[in-house]
Amino acid sequence: MRLRMMLQACLLACWFASGAKAATTVGAQQMAQQLAQKYPPGSIATVEQAERALAEATAVHEQLQSELDAQRHRCENVFLVTHCMDEARSAQRQGERAVRRVTLEAHDLRRRVDARAHTDSRAVDLRHQAEEDRLRPEREQQALKATQAREQDAVARQEDERKDQEAARKAQAASEQRIKTQQASEAQKAQQRPAQESAAEQAYRKKQADAAEYARGKAEDKKVNVEKRAERQSEREARNREDAARQAGGAKTAPP
Repeated sequence: MRLRMMLQACLLACWFASGAKAATTVGAQQMAQQLAQKYPPGSIATVEQAERALAEATAVHEQLQSELDAQRHRCENVFLVTHCMDEARSAQRQGERAVRRVTLEAHDLRRRVDARAHTDSRAVDLRHQAEEDRLRPEREQQALKATQAREQDAVARQEDERKDQEAARKAQAASEQRIKTQQASEAQKAQQRPAQESAAEQAYRKKQADAAEYARGKAEDKKVNVEKRAERQSEREARNREDAARQAGGAKTAPP
């Protein structure tokens, strides 16, 4: 009797375990199979495919884990808990194998692409470096010439500034000398002005005196001339009177 009851309990536990396994395979296992069929070995060829495969594999993994947790709760209510959990884990591992394969292939593709990109980038860097090495002497020569040209320009500007300053200094000195000369000349003229004014005044007085003397001389000459003319006129009149008298006397003595 006890043996019969134990056999019935064992059969019931196996039935529950098989039911739990069936529930797992219907959901997550089907998703894992679809993932494996969608991405068979060697089918992931681009980065875009790898990204999609990783996203879908992550979703299937989460679904497998979620259903494993659900099966764990169900298995706690059956008689053969260990057997039930072994079945659930086996189903979960079977699905995870497909997930891991797809995930590994996607990561491998990304690593190859990254390595190729790194190699290409390294090759580009090497080409750039080779070009830089090739152009470096010419650029250094150009930089040296530019530096020398700037230095020459700076020297030329300094020389121009020196010449400008020298010219300005000379112009300032000449201006100051002109001012000094002009001031000295004006001072000398100021000193000579009283003597010049005195000499001019003396000359003016002498000129006035000479003019007055000349006027007096002219007046005396005129007076003398007038007196002489009057004297000559008197002499002529006297002679005329004498002539008239002689003529008159001769007429009286002449015979009729």
